[in-house]
Amino acid sequence: MKKLIAFILSLQALMAVSQDVELAGTAIGHPDELVRLICYKDQFSRQDTTWANTRTDVWGNFSLSVNVEKTNYAFLALGLKKGDFYLEPGNNYQFQILDDTIKGSVYDQMPLQFNLDAEDDRLNSMIGQFNYEYNVFLYENQRYIIRAKDKSRIRDFVEDMKTNYAFGLDERENYLTNYVRYTLASLEWISKSKADSVILAEYFLNREILFENIAYSDFFRDFFKEYLNTQKLYRYDELVSAISSQEMTRVDSLLVRDELLAADDQLRELVLITLLAGNFHNQDVAKKDILHLLSQLHLSAKSLENRRVAKNYIEKLTYLQYGSKAPVFELTSQNGQIVHLDDFKGQFLLLNFVSANCNPCLFDFQQLSDIQQLHGNKLKILTIITGGNTDITMKYMAENNFNWPVLSLNGNILLLESYQVKTFPAYVLLNPDATIAMAPAPPPNENLELFIKGFMSRYQNNK
Repeated sequence: MKKLIAFILSLQALMAVSQDVELAGTAIGHPDELVRLICYKDQFSRQDTTWANTRTDVWGNFSLSVNVEKTNYAFLALGLKKGDFYLEPGNNYQFQILDDTIKGSVYDQMPLQFNLDAEDDRLNSMIGQFNYEYNVFLYENQRYIIRAKDKSRIRDFVEDMKTNYAFGLDERENYLTNYVRYTLASLEWISKSKADSVILAEYFLNREILFENIAYSDFFRDFFKEYLNTQKLYRYDELVSAISSQEMTRVDSLLVRDELLAADDQLRELVLITLLAGNFHNQDVAKKDILHLLSQLHLSAKSLENRRVAKNYIEKLTYLQYGSKAPVFELTSQNGQIVHLDDFKGQFLLLNFVSANCNPCLFDFQQLSDIQQLHGNKLKILTIITGGNTDITMKYMAENNFNWPVLSLNGNILLLESYQVKTFPAYVLLNPDATIAMAPAPPPNENLELFIKGFMSRYQNNK
Protein backbone atom coordinates (compact mmCIF):
# COMPACT_ATOMS: atom_id res chain seq x y z
CA MET A 1 0.00 0.00 0.00
CA LYS A 2 2.82 2.42 0.90
CA LYS A 3 4.51 1.73 -2.44
CA LEU A 4 1.25 2.52 -4.25
CA ILE A 5 0.89 5.80 -2.36
CA ALA A 6 4.48 6.72 -3.16
CA PHE A 7 3.89 5.95 -6.84
CA ILE A 8 0.76 8.12 -6.94
CA LEU A 9 2.57 11.02 -5.26
CA SER A 10 5.47 10.72 -7.72
CA LEU A 11 3.01 10.65 -10.64
CA GLN A 12 1.27 13.76 -9.33
CA ALA A 13 4.63 15.53 -9.08
CA LEU A 14 5.43 14.65 -12.69
CA MET A 15 2.03 15.88 -13.83
CA ALA A 16 2.33 19.23 -12.01
CA VAL A 17 2.27 22.14 -14.42
CA SER A 18 4.33 25.25 -13.75
CA GLN A 19 2.67 28.64 -14.12
CA ASP A 20 4.04 32.06 -14.98
CA VAL A 21 4.55 34.49 -12.12
CA GLU A 22 5.33 38.18 -12.54
CA LEU A 23 7.17 40.16 -9.88
CA ALA A 24 7.55 43.92 -10.22
CA GLY A 25 8.34 46.77 -7.91
CA THR A 26 10.12 49.99 -7.09
CA ALA A 27 13.20 50.69 -4.99
CA ILE A 28 13.39 54.47 -4.91
CA GLY A 29 16.96 55.69 -4.62
CA HIS A 30 18.47 52.44 -5.89
CA PRO A 31 19.13 52.87 -9.63
CA ASP A 32 20.96 50.14 -11.55
CA GLU A 33 21.03 47.78 -8.56
CA LEU A 34 20.81 43.99 -8.67
CA VAL A 35 17.44 42.40 -7.83
CA ARG A 36 17.06 38.64 -7.38
CA LEU A 37 14.40 36.08 -6.62
CA ILE A 38 15.97 33.47 -4.35
CA CYS A 39 14.52 30.16 -3.16
CA TYR A 40 15.90 27.17 -1.28
CA LYS A 41 16.77 24.09 -3.30
CA ASP A 42 15.01 22.26 -0.49
CA GLN A 43 13.70 23.28 2.92
CA PHE A 44 16.05 20.98 4.85
CA SER A 45 19.53 21.85 3.56
CA ARG A 46 18.49 25.50 3.01
CA GLN A 47 20.83 25.74 0.03
CA ASP A 48 20.12 29.00 -1.81
CA THR A 49 19.48 29.15 -5.54
CA THR A 50 18.68 32.22 -7.65
CA TRP A 51 15.58 31.70 -9.80
CA ALA A 52 15.65 35.02 -11.64
CA ASN A 53 17.54 38.31 -11.58
CA THR A 54 17.46 41.75 -13.14
CA ARG A 55 18.63 45.30 -12.40
CA THR A 56 16.62 48.36 -11.44
CA ASP A 57 16.29 51.15 -13.98
CA VAL A 58 17.25 54.78 -13.34
CA TRP A 59 14.04 55.27 -11.31
CA GLY A 60 14.51 52.09 -9.26
CA ASN A 61 11.83 50.10 -11.09
CA PHE A 62 12.26 46.40 -11.80
CA SER A 63 10.35 43.38 -13.10
CA LEU A 64 10.98 39.64 -13.07
CA SER A 65 9.22 36.70 -14.67
CA VAL A 66 9.55 33.08 -13.53
CA ASN A 67 7.77 29.74 -13.87
CA VAL A 68 6.56 28.32 -10.55
CA GLU A 69 5.28 24.80 -9.98
CA LYS A 70 4.60 24.74 -6.23
CA THR A 71 4.21 27.20 -3.40
CA ASN A 72 7.66 28.21 -2.18
CA TYR A 73 9.19 30.07 0.72
CA ALA A 74 11.11 32.73 -1.20
CA PHE A 75 13.27 35.84 -0.84
CA LEU A 76 13.39 39.07 -2.77
CA ALA A 77 16.94 40.41 -2.68
CA LEU A 78 18.09 43.95 -3.42
CA GLY A 79 21.85 43.90 -3.41
CA LEU A 80 22.80 41.63 -0.52
CA LYS A 81 19.71 42.35 1.59
CA LYS A 82 16.86 39.84 1.50
CA GLY A 83 13.25 39.84 2.64
CA ASP A 84 11.04 36.74 2.72
CA PHE A 85 7.58 36.04 1.33
CA TYR A 86 5.55 33.12 -0.05
CA LEU A 87 5.59 32.57 -3.80
CA GLU A 88 2.62 30.84 -5.44
CA PRO A 89 2.06 29.50 -8.97
CA GLY A 90 -0.03 31.77 -11.18
CA ASN A 91 0.08 34.74 -8.80
CA ASN A 92 1.57 38.18 -9.52
CA TYR A 93 3.35 40.38 -6.98
CA GLN A 94 4.08 44.07 -6.59
CA PHE A 95 6.83 45.22 -4.19
CA GLN A 96 7.45 48.66 -2.77
CA ILE A 97 10.88 48.47 -1.21
CA LEU A 98 11.21 50.73 1.81
CA ASP A 99 14.26 52.88 2.23
CA ASP A 100 16.26 52.12 5.36
CA THR A 101 18.92 54.29 6.88
CA ILE A 102 20.32 51.67 9.26
CA LYS A 103 23.85 50.81 8.19
CA GLY A 104 26.09 48.02 9.41
CA SER A 105 28.43 45.36 8.14
CA VAL A 106 27.50 43.45 5.00
CA TYR A 107 25.20 41.02 6.79
CA ASP A 108 24.74 42.70 10.19
CA GLN A 109 21.74 44.76 9.20
CA MET A 110 17.97 44.65 8.98
CA PRO A 111 16.38 42.33 6.40
CA LEU A 112 15.05 43.93 3.25
CA GLN A 113 11.81 45.73 4.14
CA PHE A 114 8.99 46.03 1.61
CA ASN A 115 5.25 46.43 1.21
CA LEU A 116 3.79 43.56 -0.78
CA ASP A 117 0.65 43.48 -2.88
CA ALA A 118 -0.51 40.46 -4.86
CA GLU A 119 -3.43 39.56 -7.10
CA ASP A 120 -4.35 37.02 -4.45
CA ASP A 121 -2.68 37.93 -1.18
CA ARG A 122 -4.46 35.47 1.10
CA LEU A 123 -1.48 33.22 1.75
CA ASN A 124 1.04 35.92 2.70
CA SER A 125 -1.46 37.94 4.71
CA MET A 126 -2.87 34.94 6.59
CA ILE A 127 0.55 33.50 7.44
CA GLY A 128 1.50 36.96 8.66
CA GLN A 129 -1.64 37.16 10.78
CA PHE A 130 -1.11 33.67 12.20
CA ASN A 131 2.54 34.41 13.03
CA TYR A 132 1.45 37.54 14.87
CA GLU A 133 -1.15 35.69 16.96
CA TYR A 134 1.27 32.84 17.63
CA ASN A 135 4.11 35.12 18.72
CA VAL A 136 1.81 37.15 20.98
CA PHE A 137 0.69 33.92 22.66
CA LEU A 138 4.32 32.84 23.16
CA TYR A 139 5.26 36.22 24.62
CA GLU A 140 2.32 36.39 27.00
CA ASN A 141 2.58 32.77 28.13
CA GLN A 142 6.28 31.98 28.05
CA ARG A 143 6.50 30.97 31.72
CA TYR A 144 3.26 29.00 31.56
CA ILE A 145 4.40 27.09 28.46
CA ILE A 146 7.49 25.72 30.18
CA ARG A 147 6.46 25.41 33.83
CA ALA A 148 2.73 24.79 34.11
CA LYS A 149 1.57 21.22 34.64
CA ASP A 150 -1.91 22.05 33.40
CA LYS A 151 -1.64 22.38 29.62
CA SER A 152 -5.28 23.29 28.99
CA ARG A 153 -4.44 26.85 27.96
CA ILE A 154 -2.09 25.51 25.29
CA ARG A 155 -4.58 22.91 24.11
CA ASP A 156 -7.30 25.55 23.80
CA PHE A 157 -5.01 27.85 21.82
CA VAL A 158 -3.96 25.03 19.48
CA GLU A 159 -7.56 24.04 18.80
CA ASP A 160 -8.63 27.66 18.25
CA MET A 161 -5.82 28.23 15.75
CA LYS A 162 -6.57 25.00 13.90
CA THR A 163 -10.21 26.01 13.64
CA ASN A 164 -9.48 29.60 12.59
CA TYR A 165 -6.99 28.53 9.93
CA ALA A 166 -8.69 25.38 8.64
CA PHE A 167 -9.39 25.68 4.92
CA GLY A 168 -9.93 23.62 1.80
CA LEU A 169 -7.53 21.46 -0.11
CA ASP A 170 -6.23 23.61 -2.97
CA GLU A 171 -2.47 24.14 -2.87
CA ARG A 172 -2.55 27.56 -1.22
CA GLU A 173 -4.96 26.51 1.51
CA ASN A 174 -3.18 23.20 2.01
CA TYR A 175 0.15 24.99 2.44
CA LEU A 176 -1.35 27.36 5.00
CA THR A 177 -3.11 24.57 6.90
CA ASN A 178 0.12 22.57 7.14
CA TYR A 179 2.12 25.67 8.05
CA VAL A 180 -0.24 26.25 10.97
CA ARG A 181 -0.36 22.56 11.88
CA TYR A 182 3.40 22.10 12.20
CA THR A 183 4.02 25.44 13.87
CA LEU A 184 1.46 24.46 16.52
CA ALA A 185 3.06 21.01 16.75
CA SER A 186 6.30 22.69 17.83
CA LEU A 187 4.35 24.43 20.61
CA GLU A 188 2.89 21.12 21.79
CA TRP A 189 6.38 19.65 21.77
CA ILE A 190 8.30 22.38 23.63
CA SER A 191 5.52 22.65 26.22
CA LYS A 192 5.54 18.86 26.76
CA SER A 193 1.80 18.77 26.11
CA LYS A 194 2.37 15.47 24.33
CA ALA A 195 5.02 12.78 24.70
CA ASP A 196 7.71 12.60 22.02
CA SER A 197 6.45 9.24 20.83
CA VAL A 198 2.96 10.70 20.40
CA ILE A 199 4.35 13.69 18.49
CA LEU A 200 6.30 11.34 16.23
CA ALA A 201 3.30 9.14 15.52
CA GLU A 202 0.86 12.01 15.03
CA TYR A 203 2.93 14.33 12.87
CA PHE A 204 5.57 12.28 11.07
CA LEU A 205 5.16 8.51 11.06
CA ASN A 206 3.81 7.12 7.76
CA ARG A 207 2.66 10.59 6.72
CA GLU A 208 3.55 12.56 3.63
CA ILE A 209 6.83 14.39 4.05
CA LEU A 210 6.17 18.04 3.23
CA PHE A 211 9.42 18.82 1.43
CA GLU A 212 8.20 22.28 0.34
CA ASN A 213 6.79 23.55 3.65
CA ILE A 214 9.13 25.68 5.74
CA ALA A 215 7.18 25.13 8.99
CA TYR A 216 7.35 21.35 8.52
CA SER A 217 11.11 21.35 7.95
CA ASP A 218 11.71 23.75 10.86
CA PHE A 219 9.88 21.45 13.23
CA PHE A 220 11.39 18.30 11.70
CA ARG A 221 14.97 19.48 12.19
CA ASP A 222 14.40 20.68 15.77
CA PHE A 223 12.36 17.66 16.85
CA PHE A 224 14.60 14.89 15.55
CA LYS A 225 17.80 16.54 16.75
CA GLU A 226 16.41 16.39 20.26
CA TYR A 227 14.57 13.09 19.81
CA LEU A 228 17.71 11.16 18.92
CA ASN A 229 19.44 12.57 21.99
CA THR A 230 16.65 11.92 24.49
CA GLN A 231 15.67 8.45 23.30
CA LYS A 232 19.23 7.20 23.80
CA LEU A 233 19.02 4.75 20.92
CA TYR A 234 22.80 4.48 20.82
CA ARG A 235 25.90 5.54 22.68
CA TYR A 236 27.95 8.41 21.28
CA ASP A 237 30.92 6.14 20.59
CA GLU A 238 28.62 3.80 18.62
CA LEU A 239 27.59 6.67 16.34
CA VAL A 240 31.20 7.77 15.81
CA SER A 241 32.26 4.20 15.04
CA ALA A 242 29.36 3.65 12.63
CA ILE A 243 30.12 6.85 10.72
CA SER A 244 33.83 6.02 10.58
CA SER A 245 33.04 2.64 9.04
CA GLN A 246 31.43 4.38 6.04
CA GLU A 247 28.83 1.59 6.09
CA MET A 248 25.31 2.89 5.69
CA THR A 249 23.76 -0.25 7.19
CA ARG A 250 25.69 0.29 10.42
CA VAL A 251 24.48 3.86 10.83
CA ASP A 252 20.94 2.92 9.84
CA SER A 253 20.94 0.04 12.33
CA LEU A 254 21.24 2.59 15.15
CA LEU A 255 17.99 4.27 14.11
CA VAL A 256 16.19 0.98 13.50
CA ARG A 257 16.45 0.34 17.23
CA ASP A 258 13.50 2.72 17.53
CA GLU A 259 10.47 0.66 16.56
CA LEU A 260 8.62 3.74 15.31
CA LEU A 261 11.43 4.86 13.00
CA ALA A 262 11.94 1.26 11.89
CA ALA A 263 8.40 1.26 10.51
CA ASP A 264 8.92 4.15 8.05
CA ASP A 265 11.85 3.84 5.64
CA GLN A 266 11.43 7.21 3.90
CA LEU A 267 11.16 9.12 7.17
CA ARG A 268 14.14 7.29 8.63
CA GLU A 269 16.21 8.08 5.52
CA LEU A 270 15.55 11.79 5.96
CA VAL A 271 16.33 11.62 9.68
CA LEU A 272 19.58 9.87 8.77
CA ILE A 273 20.49 12.58 6.25
CA THR A 274 19.95 15.37 8.77
CA LEU A 275 21.82 13.40 11.45
CA LEU A 276 24.86 13.01 9.19
CA ALA A 277 24.78 16.66 8.09
CA GLY A 278 24.54 17.75 11.72
CA ASN A 279 27.76 15.88 12.51
CA PHE A 280 29.79 17.32 9.62
CA HIS A 281 31.66 19.69 11.94
CA ASN A 282 31.96 17.12 14.74
CA GLN A 283 35.69 16.91 15.51
CA ASP A 284 35.37 13.23 16.42
CA VAL A 285 34.38 12.17 12.91
CA ALA A 286 36.08 12.75 9.56
CA LYS A 287 34.33 15.04 7.10
CA LYS A 288 35.15 12.60 4.29
CA ASP A 289 33.22 9.86 6.10
CA ILE A 290 30.13 12.08 6.39
CA LEU A 291 30.38 13.02 2.70
CA HIS A 292 30.85 9.37 1.69
CA LEU A 293 27.66 8.36 3.51
CA LEU A 294 25.69 11.31 2.14
CA SER A 295 26.92 10.39 -1.34
CA GLN A 296 25.56 6.86 -0.84
CA LEU A 297 22.19 8.33 0.12
CA HIS A 298 22.27 10.66 -2.86
CA LEU A 299 22.74 7.68 -5.17
CA SER A 300 20.66 5.00 -3.52
CA ALA A 301 18.03 6.44 -1.16
CA LYS A 302 14.63 4.89 -1.77
CA SER A 303 13.01 8.32 -2.00
CA LEU A 304 13.96 10.55 -4.94
CA GLU A 305 13.28 13.61 -2.78
CA ASN A 306 15.65 12.29 -0.13
CA ARG A 307 18.30 11.83 -2.80
CA ARG A 308 17.88 15.47 -3.76
CA VAL A 309 18.17 16.62 -0.13
CA ALA A 310 21.35 14.55 0.36
CA LYS A 311 22.89 16.08 -2.76
CA ASN A 312 22.05 19.62 -1.63
CA TYR A 313 23.56 18.99 1.79
CA ILE A 314 26.78 17.81 0.11
CA GLU A 315 26.93 21.02 -1.93
CA LYS A 316 26.28 23.20 1.10
CA LEU A 317 28.66 21.41 3.46
CA THR A 318 31.56 21.41 0.99
CA TYR A 319 31.14 25.02 -0.11
CA LEU A 320 34.31 27.01 0.67
CA GLN A 321 35.79 23.96 2.39
CA TYR A 322 39.44 23.05 1.89
CA GLY A 323 40.09 21.92 -1.67
CA SER A 324 36.82 23.22 -3.14
CA LYS A 325 36.97 25.51 -6.17
CA ALA A 326 37.32 29.16 -5.28
CA PRO A 327 34.65 31.49 -6.70
CA VAL A 328 36.07 33.13 -9.80
CA PHE A 329 36.22 36.88 -10.30
CA GLU A 330 36.96 39.47 -12.96
CA LEU A 331 37.75 42.87 -11.49
CA THR A 332 39.41 46.10 -12.56
CA SER A 333 42.68 47.40 -11.13
CA GLN A 334 43.40 51.08 -10.47
CA ASN A 335 45.11 51.42 -13.86
CA GLY A 336 42.13 49.92 -15.70
CA GLN A 337 43.57 46.43 -16.17
CA ILE A 338 41.18 43.46 -16.02
CA VAL A 339 42.36 40.96 -13.41
CA HIS A 340 41.14 37.32 -13.18
CA LEU A 341 41.53 34.72 -10.45
CA ASP A 342 43.48 32.52 -12.89
CA ASP A 343 46.16 35.23 -13.09
CA PHE A 344 47.37 34.12 -9.64
CA LYS A 345 47.56 30.37 -10.24
CA GLY A 346 50.81 28.81 -9.11
CA GLN A 347 51.05 30.89 -5.93
CA PHE A 348 49.20 31.05 -2.65
CA LEU A 349 46.82 34.00 -2.73
CA LEU A 350 45.55 35.91 0.30
CA LEU A 351 42.39 37.82 -0.51
CA ASN A 352 41.89 40.88 1.68
CA PHE A 353 38.38 42.36 1.48
CA VAL A 354 38.09 45.93 2.79
CA SER A 355 35.59 48.76 2.70
CA ALA A 356 36.63 52.14 1.32
CA ASN A 357 35.25 53.77 4.47
CA CYS A 358 36.85 51.32 6.91
CA ASN A 359 39.86 53.03 8.51
CA PRO A 360 40.55 50.06 10.86
CA CYS A 361 41.04 47.93 7.74
CA LEU A 362 44.25 49.87 7.07
CA PHE A 363 45.74 48.91 10.44
CA ASP A 364 46.45 45.37 9.17
CA PHE A 365 48.46 46.48 6.14
CA GLN A 366 51.85 46.65 7.87
CA GLN A 367 51.50 43.09 9.14
CA LEU A 368 50.32 41.98 5.71
CA SER A 369 53.43 43.55 4.21
CA ASP A 370 55.61 41.67 6.70
CA ILE A 371 53.90 38.38 5.81
CA GLN A 372 54.37 39.04 2.10
CA GLN A 373 58.09 39.74 2.52
CA LEU A 374 58.53 36.61 4.62
CA HIS A 375 57.15 34.32 1.89
CA GLY A 376 58.46 36.13 -1.18
CA ASN A 377 57.10 34.78 -4.46
CA LYS A 378 55.25 31.93 -2.77
CA LEU A 379 52.46 34.23 -1.57
CA LYS A 380 50.54 37.01 -3.27
CA ILE A 381 48.24 39.47 -1.50
CA LEU A 382 45.24 41.00 -3.23
CA THR A 383 43.12 43.73 -1.67
CA ILE A 384 39.55 44.09 -2.94
CA ILE A 385 37.81 47.36 -2.08
CA THR A 386 34.05 47.86 -1.94
CA GLY A 387 31.94 50.95 -1.46
CA GLY A 388 32.77 54.58 -2.04
CA ASN A 389 36.01 56.29 -2.98
CA THR A 390 39.21 54.21 -2.99
CA ASP A 391 41.54 57.25 -2.78
CA ILE A 392 42.09 56.96 0.97
CA THR A 393 43.26 53.35 0.72
CA MET A 394 45.48 54.02 -2.29
CA LYS A 395 47.06 57.08 -0.65
CA TYR A 396 47.79 55.14 2.53
CA MET A 397 49.43 52.32 0.55
CA ALA A 398 51.57 54.74 -1.46
CA GLU A 399 52.76 56.62 1.65
CA ASN A 400 53.84 53.33 3.28
CA ASN A 401 55.26 51.61 0.18
CA PHE A 402 52.74 48.76 0.23
CA ASN A 403 52.86 47.42 -3.30
CA TRP A 404 50.42 44.52 -3.73
CA PRO A 405 47.53 44.80 -6.23
CA VAL A 406 44.34 46.61 -5.28
CA LEU A 407 41.09 45.92 -7.16
CA SER A 408 37.75 47.70 -7.02
CA LEU A 409 34.63 45.63 -6.54
CA ASN A 410 32.81 47.95 -8.96
CA GLY A 411 29.35 46.80 -7.97
CA ASN A 412 30.13 43.07 -8.21
CA ILE A 413 28.53 42.57 -4.82
CA LEU A 414 27.82 38.90 -5.46
CA LEU A 415 31.54 38.28 -5.03
CA LEU A 416 31.12 39.21 -1.36
CA GLU A 417 28.26 36.74 -1.10
CA SER A 418 30.27 34.07 -2.94
CA TYR A 419 33.12 34.34 -0.43
CA GLN A 420 30.66 34.80 2.47
CA VAL A 421 32.19 38.10 3.51
CA LYS A 422 30.20 39.28 6.50
CA THR A 423 32.31 42.11 7.87
CA PHE A 424 35.44 44.12 7.03
CA PRO A 425 38.28 43.41 6.89
CA ALA A 426 37.87 39.79 5.78
CA TYR A 427 40.50 37.29 4.65
CA VAL A 428 40.43 34.19 2.47
CA LEU A 429 43.48 32.04 1.68
CA LEU A 430 43.62 30.22 -1.68
CA ASN A 431 45.87 27.37 -2.78
CA PRO A 432 48.07 27.67 -5.90
CA ASP A 433 45.53 25.63 -7.88
CA ALA A 434 42.80 28.23 -7.18
CA THR A 435 41.05 26.09 -4.57
CA ILE A 436 40.11 27.12 -1.06
CA ALA A 437 42.73 26.73 1.65
CA MET A 438 40.89 28.59 4.42
CA ALA A 439 37.69 30.62 4.33
CA PRO A 440 37.47 32.71 6.33
CA ALA A 441 41.08 33.09 7.40
CA PRO A 442 41.92 34.94 10.63
CA PRO A 443 43.29 38.51 10.63
CA PRO A 444 47.06 39.07 10.92
CA ASN A 445 46.91 39.68 14.66
CA GLU A 446 45.27 36.28 15.25
CA ASN A 447 48.10 34.03 14.04
CA LEU A 448 47.35 34.34 10.33
CA GLU A 449 51.03 33.65 9.60
CA LEU A 450 50.93 30.29 11.38
CA PHE A 451 47.84 29.24 9.41
CA ILE A 452 49.51 30.23 6.14
CA LYS A 453 52.56 28.12 6.96
CA GLY A 454 50.35 25.20 7.94
CA PHE A 455 48.33 25.28 4.75
CA MET A 456 51.44 25.66 2.62
CA SER A 457 52.84 22.51 4.21
CA ARG A 458 49.51 20.68 3.80
CA TYR A 459 49.30 21.58 0.12
CA GLN A 460 52.84 20.37 -0.54
CA ASN A 461 52.22 17.09 1.30
CA ASN A 462 49.01 16.45 -0.65
CA LYS A 463 50.76 17.26 -3.90
